[in-house]
Amino acid sequence: TTPALDKRAPLMALRHRKPLLSERVVNAAARPFTWLHLPFVTIPVLLALVAFDVWLFGVHGIAGGLRSVLYNPLLLLALLGSVVVATAFHELGHASACRYGGARPGVMGVGLYLVWPAFYCDVTDAYRLNRAGRLRTDLGGVYFNAIFVLLAGAVFLITGEEAALLAAVVQHLIMLQQLLPLLRFDGYY
Repeated sequence: TTPALDKRAPLMALRHRKPLLSERVVNAAARPFTWLHLPFVTIPVLLALVAFDVWLFGVHGIAGGLRSVLYNPLLLLALLGSVVVATAFHELGHASACRYGGARPGVMGVGLYLVWPAFYCDVTDAYRLNRAGRLRTDLGGVYFNAIFVLLAGAVFLITGEEAALLAAVVQHLIMLQQLLPLLRFDGYY
């Protein structure tokens, strides 16, 4: 007989997981956001994102946001805080997309991916959905990052604070990073 070998944890796995929110709390938090996945909402959101990006990168630029954050360290802390809030909102995007498709999201928590802390949401139940439902669940986080970009743009329009535009740029970089197919981010799945 062949001896049983110990199964080693994959190198690219999320380790040291610690659930922060129960399945019941995640489902309750995701429920109010499921309407954002309706096609007649998704398409205008994506068109608004394209229009905002044309204005931000083609007309306005990002130098003002960089300057304001470099000259005011408090704004740098606010920018870092916005990344944490946007990351939690990202995971809520996965949970709400999973719920919109008819599956039930699980716990939400934090773990260690390679050397970085990372939030996660257990959307294992999404595997029983069809291909479109699984794709919506996988991209739900990036879609919520896009919504966060538009919210940052709205903050700039209301307050005139250039650092909000830098928060939008940082979210774009995070979306690109999430779509990398080589690491176990959203683009991998």
